[in-house]
Amino acid sequence: MRKIWRASLFFAIPIIVYGIALIPVSIFLYFNINFFSFEMLHIILFSIFLMFDYFVLLFSLIFSSAFFINVLNLKYEEGEYEQNLKEKMYFKYNLYFILYYPVYRFLNIIVYPPIKSFYLRLIGAKIGRGVFLSLDEIIFDPCLIEIGDKTMIGSKAMILAHVGEEKLILKKTKIGKNCIIGAESLIMPGVIIEDNVVLGAKSFVPKNAILKKGKIYAGVPVKELNL
Repeated sequence: MRKIWRASLFFAIPIIVYGIALIPVSIFLYFNINFFSFEMLHIILFSIFLMFDYFVLLFSLIFSSAFFINVLNLKYEEGEYEQNLKEKMYFKYNLYFILYYPVYRFLNIIVYPPIKSFYLRLIGAKIGRGVFLSLDEIIFDPCLIEIGDKTMIGSKAMILAHVGEEKLILKKTKIGKNCIIGAESLIMPGVIIEDNVVLGAKSFVPKNAILKKGKIYAGVPVKELNL
């Protein structure tokens, strides 16, 4: 019975969350359609207001999803859990993902790195000052991710704090200050990257690896480079 109830919540809660997020943009769009005509000036103004409408939708999604993630206490914790909806932490993990991931991907349509950092902080990530998140990076499990000040995450890099094996394994991933994470790198759960590390593009950092302070790493899997 509990499994059926939780499965139904996977549909009900996202519908409510995203439905609420669409209310402001729907009102604004309705006003635009009814106010403007097909005169040239109105067409130009309508185009400008549509762009404004995008930002209304953007922030509505950010605050609606973050609000429900925090109110419903969906941030999950480190550990090993059965991959079954009867398992509370597994349920939290999946519902958290459904609420945050579409919003996070939407933030990559028109990229504003400070807005992405702001959103990740709202949903539990520890993001330092001056962190630069470039295009199409993927930060899974924000509530278990730490990134230090002035670190740069390259395009299409992936940072995880989970892995699915026989069980769902959740473990914090930490990246220090002033690091450079190369494009298309893959960082697995439990990794600790100390301050001032440079990680080469397309590198693979396996589970629980520790990259030492001030060093340069690259490869699959990563190895220290003595340059």
